[in-house]
Amino acid sequence: MLLQTQQLPSMSVISTDVRLLDQFKKRTWYSYSMQIDDERFSVNVGHRNRTFSAEDLMGFNNTGNICIWPSEETLSYYVCNNLDIFNDKKVLELGGGMSCLAGLYVAKYGRPKSVTLTDGNKISIENVQVTLECNKFDCPVDSKVFKWNDDSFTEWYDVIICADCLFFDDARNDLIDCLWRTLSSDGLALVMAPERGNTLDCFMEQSQKIGFSCRKIVNYNEVVWSKRLALLDNVEFNDNIHYPILIEVTKS
Repeated sequence: MLLQTQQLPSMSVISTDVRLLDQFKKRTWYSYSMQIDDERFSVNVGHRNRTFSAEDLMGFNNTGNICIWPSEETLSYYVCNNLDIFNDKKVLELGGGMSCLAGLYVAKYGRPKSVTLTDGNKISIENVQVTLECNKFDCPVDSKVFKWNDDSFTEWYDVIICADCLFFDDARNDLIDCLWRTLSSDGLALVMAPERGNTLDCFMEQSQKIGFSCRKIVNYNEVVWSKRLALLDNVEFNDNIHYPILIEVTKS
């Protein structure tokens, strides 16, 4: 209920790359937009035309191809309400899935120095690469397959954003180590995820053990908070698994 999604009747892309044009045709295109005060923010995102098997739905490294999850949408809304955070900064998105939606908004509206969009799934990044061709940016934007345990990737970033990446216990240490390797000494990581049992608290505890400072923010935006309050009496709403919480991560 934060973003409006509208299917686009047509989409044009200027390219002589046959492979890119073929990938472009295999997608249905949508506009994701939001209104904040008097300003409207919008990005275009491609959805692959395919059905999903049970294996797709259960696979850890494929969850980002299923849909754009609520935490990514909420992080996108937070980003557009706090664009000054990204001004003239090198920005990295981790685990951005098939859209890297929050990173797209940063790249288009946040006036960053550069943006790197990543996910561990090749199919997700293929979708992001096609999506980049259908948006206009004023800064360098690239995308790449990046697995958190790849310690050869040691470039530092001023701001790192990450949505709904805490749910698998086996991957948590890799994510924390990755944040430590890639976050600059005075940088800021914005991690957004629901409590989902104790996974969020475990992330904070493990992060603090290696030297991070973690600030847990439950009410980080008035509009998001009001929508949460309106849902509390809904029998289908479970605060523990549905409401994204923001963690600000810095190096002590």
